[in-house]
Amino acid sequence: MRSGKLKLFLILVFAILLVAGASALGLYYYINEVPSVKTDTVVDIPKGKGVRGIASMLEEEGVVANGQLFLYYTVLSGVQNRLQAGEYEFKKGATVSDVLAKIIKGDVLLHRVTVPEGLTVKETAVLLDKKGLFPSADFLAAASDPALIASLPGPPLMGAEGYLYPETYTYKKGVTPGEFVKMMTDRFKSVYASFDGMKNRVNLTDNEIIILASMIEKEAGDVKERPLVSAVFHNRLEAGMRLESDPTVIYGIGDDFDGNLRRSDLRTMTQYNTYVIKGLPPGPIANPGKGSIEAALNPAPVDYLYFVSRGDGSHVFSTNYRDHVNAVNRYQR
Repeated sequence: MRSGKLKLFLILVFAILLVAGASALGLYYYINEVPSVKTDTVVDIPKGKGVRGIASMLEEEGVVANGQLFLYYTVLSGVQNRLQAGEYEFKKGATVSDVLAKIIKGDVLLHRVTVPEGLTVKETAVLLDKKGLFPSADFLAAASDPALIASLPGPPLMGAEGYLYPETYTYKKGVTPGEFVKMMTDRFKSVYASFDGMKNRVNLTDNEIIILASMIEKEAGDVKERPLVSAVFHNRLEAGMRLESDPTVIYGIGDDFDGNLRRSDLRTMTQYNTYVIKGLPPGPIANPGKGSIEAALNPAPVDYLYFVSRGDGSHVFSTNYRDHVNAVNRYQR
């Protein structure tokens, strides 16, 4: 009698263990092997959202079929307090395990934006505003932060102009203007530091190097001509000649520039008008790229003092005024 009851008890225990094992195996397979995400889906998990709310969101967005099961799995794994807010992209075919791992890691969706070479700080602000990152006024305020400017090489005398490095940047949704500006200035510092071994080639301060690089950036439509444009400016500085660079005049005119540079503009006094002032302007006129910085430090070994645009992005370079006038008459009249 007792033997029969014991046998029945053992059978029941075995059956329970068998069912439990099968259930655990099935759950493991479902969590780790069965695709949960049916189509690429972006979910923005807000800060302060608890594990229950996250589970519900994922179910509502079709990332997981059963939010309650996701909740149980998260709690049983002991990671319910490690879930991170942010914008996530879940790819088609991802499993529940993949989904949870991504949220624990904080592997948020990264966006990309390209800031071209040669933009001013204002133009960069407008670009990022149009891309939907943040209002241009907020970016300009962040770029005017005195502590930020003091941290830049030089430090610059006229704000962050010239020090917001042009590049393709990746960023998370919700990035602040201050964070983005810091990304740009940090990148500038890194690139500029790579030229430490070349800076003694020119008799210029850090700020003057960037000013010159910005002028080269705006003048040289053909990248191959950057060292030649640099040589003209270096040669004119050494000869005590005014630099007479149209882009500096345009920068000095500022928001009032209507796209038409007049002879009267060349005679109008601004602190940036290099037809009027001697030497370099007080600050950069744009944000130069690596090639223009290198050209500022490594001008071509030529005696050119003049250049004039052919109208196709390239220039004619001359060593004397007579040849320059002939080139002007040919290409500008």
